[in-house]
Amino acid sequence: MLNLSVVIVLSLILISKNIILLNEETLIMLCFITFCWLGFIKLKDSILEDFENQKIGIETEFSESFNSVVSLLHTNLKWQKIYPILIKNFNILEKHFKNLSLKVTTQLPYLTNREIQIRYLKKLSFTRRLEQQTSKLISLLLIKKIEKITFLKYFYITKIKISTFTCNYKIALREYIETI
Repeated sequence: MLNLSVVIVLSLILISKNIILLNEETLIMLCFITFCWLGFIKLKDSILEDFENQKIGIETEFSESFNSVVSLLHTNLKWQKIYPILIKNFNILEKHFKNLSLKVTTQLPYLTNREIQIRYLKKLSFTRRLEQQTSKLISLLLIKKIEKITFLKYFYITKIKISTFTCNYKIALREYIETI
């Protein structure tokens, strides 16, 4: 390798003769080259160890995957021996399923009608209760509003002595007397 002092002296000579310009890009390039060189010198043993660990890991993964492929092939061969028996069992199961579905389809309309009737009765009773509660709520709200209006009207007439309120009261009183 080159001696570090020779490289520094050569660099100073090239800089003094303006062969190498010292601007931001060259300084960044020199720092990067120094960083890479120092990284290589100081970290080469740990990088070599890391590569060895990765190599061992890859080898174990490869052997595990090979063993899993072999075991899958063994199970596949076992299933190929069992496959004809499974086909026969599925054919028997198909016949039983057809019989069951035929029985269920004959009884299905009766069951669905009963379920629908029960469901609609529940919905209708809920709707009736909801209507009753809503009518009670509306009547209570109307009573509260009328009570507030009459209280305000009484307050305006008795406490606040504005002529328009008393005039409105007299007009309303006349209208009430005429309706009687």
